[in-house]
Amino acid sequence: MKKVITMIFVTIVFLTGCSTQYRMVKKTEVSSKTTNKGEEIQVKQQTYIAFKEVIERSPNVKAVTRMTDLKGTKQPTFYSVSPSSSEITVQIWEEDKGKWISNLWKLKTSGSTALTRLTNGNYYDDGPCYSGDGSNIYFSSNRSSETLKIFRVKSDGAGGITKLTQSNSYDAYPSISANSQGIYFMSKPYNAEEWQIWSMTYNGQLPTQIKEGEFSRVSPDGKSVLFTSVDKKSNKSKIWTMNVEGTNVTQLTFGKGSNDMFPSWANDNNTITYCSDMSKDSNGKKNFDIWVMSVDGSTPPIQLTTNGSTDLLPQFSDDGKYIYFLTNRGFDWDIWRMEIAD
Repeated sequence: MKKVITMIFVTIVFLTGCSTQYRMVKKTEVSSKTTNKGEEIQVKQQTYIAFKEVIERSPNVKAVTRMTDLKGTKQPTFYSVSPSSSEITVQIWEEDKGKWISNLWKLKTSGSTALTRLTNGNYYDDGPCYSGDGSNIYFSSNRSSETLKIFRVKSDGAGGITKLTQSNSYDAYPSISANSQGIYFMSKPYNAEEWQIWSMTYNGQLPTQIKEGEFSRVSPDGKSVLFTSVDKKSNKSKIWTMNVEGTNVTQLTFGKGSNDMFPSWANDNNTITYCSDMSKDSNGKKNFDIWVMSVDGSTPPIQLTTNGSTDLLPQFSDDGKYIYFLTNRGFDWDIWRMEIAD
């Protein structure tokens, strides 16, 4: 089953005949299309529900804080929280001479919401991820080809940008082990029907295919990998885990009616957060909310956010006290942070 990588500009359209308390937000999404020239970028559009109310009423959340306030003039998508949780690197889309491009920007997690540019150019710079020591940022980009490849840039912006993958495949969404030696990413080689998870090392080892799947996230101890893959029984996206070598594959989420996506680890190497459309909003419509659970089964899935808007891409802070997430609550896409209740 072909999947899409959510990562482009968002516009807002009114839902005809419905309350102004909520609207449908149209998001452009990018996928890989197989052509006689190889894998190429294909653009599609999809709508997500957004509520005017930004308050979070979940008993499992103490408070929510808006981290970016772009007011729809620029649109954040994928982002990465630094190992110290002192800053965020975020992919932001903006219009340049009638064309939408995305570059990487940096944001402090305390104080000002001002953004500092990290990359430039008329490209799709996407899916940033910090190295274990925070000195480098890995990301995917179409800087050198018609499809995305994996690149690296220093987090302080010094020096140049290094290209890491070279094949004709579509490579995206890198994840780096804590010791910064293992690089994991999703790839779609030419003529492949499914997305695949690949690994490579910092010292130049050739990329190795591990497993079919998407959106891999390596654990802080470098021993396990989270990923999403379609459950053949439900035909829905579910979350799985495996050893870094591709062994001991275990399904973590179940259910016939929901899609579970974008998992990430807490620093305890056992707690994970993800988004799921398992629940419904106040109008009885399915929408993505943020959930947590344990890998070892000691804690079942617990719903954190309950606002009727769409909440995506959750990431823990280093101390596990907060979870950052992308949401369209208030009708504009921004990065928010929730404080988890005890």
